[in-house]
Amino acid sequence: MKLTETQKLEALAARFYQGLEWKPKAGDLYTTSRADLEVYEVVDVTCGKVFTRYTEGGDLTVSEWPETEFLTEGFGPNRVWVPPHVLST
Repeated sequence: MKLTETQKLEALAARFYQGLEWKPKAGDLYTTSRADLEVYEVVDVTCGKVFTRYTEGGDLTVSEWPETEFLTEGFGPNRVWVPPHVLST
């Protein structure tokens, strides 16, 4: 799955302009603040870990991140939640 340019802009606006807060949960989709249209999925949040996967191609590799750092440390602040209403535009 890839976002359209409009969807990417709407997700960025929701985060940076409207201040929409995100507590990751299984099934959530997110992108990054990079100039791309890539989408990632939160597979699970359990035992203090956030498990994610890239949604493009057939690679089902799951990555693991500490839940306490997922949005705040390293690359974390660059993650941008894609709220469900963004996908309907």
